[in-house]
Amino acid sequence: MARPKTIHDDAILSAAREVFIDAGAQGSTREIARRLGVSEATLFKRYPTKVALFLAAMAPPVPDTARLLAKARAQKDTRKALHLIGRLTLAYFRTSIPRMLPLITHPAIGIEELSQRFGESPASALNDAISVYLVEQRDQGAISTAQPRAAAGLIVAAMHSVVLFELMGLHDGVIPDAAVRAMIDTLWHGIAPKPAPAVRRQPAAKHMPRPRS
Repeated sequence: MARPKTIHDDAILSAAREVFIDAGAQGSTREIARRLGVSEATLFKRYPTKVALFLAAMAPPVPDTARLLAKARAQKDTRKALHLIGRLTLAYFRTSIPRMLPLITHPAIGIEELSQRFGESPASALNDAISVYLVEQRDQGAISTAQPRAAAGLIVAAMHSVVLFELMGLHDGVIPDAAVRAMIDTLWHGIAPKPAPAVRRQPAAKHMPRPRS
């Protein structure tokens, strides 16, 4: 008698993720099992319900904010660091948003359950990390802004929107790098350190001749 096929959870979750990204909540466990070459019963031994499998497969990856901060701080030029932050944030969202969209639109899963299960949203974590970097740069005089958190939010929101536009097919699904750099540069022009105002020198008082008595 043939031994049952051994399959690891990572393989199950990877196959399930592909199916759910393609078909959303309607993706079938039968199709997942077919791709894996196992029975549906094998899936349900690991995950008791389809919703449990869905949540496990579509859990958003945790953003590596420590790596983002380390790479940004290693840059001597703040403008280049912001470009790097933009690229890293965009790369994260390109991976995570296709997984998060089916999650937030699943009819049997509410926002409250997602919050309880996954904790702080990835966007908030990224916003917090970028805010830390911008506060450091402001305190060093490398940027000029009274609202570093708002500036961080603009970066996160812009990169998040880029991925949504890509998923809708804009620019054949890939926004050009030049357009992304232009977004960051537009922000940079608003927070770049401002030159100190030139001190106007008062003209020397002319010597007035004394009146003759």
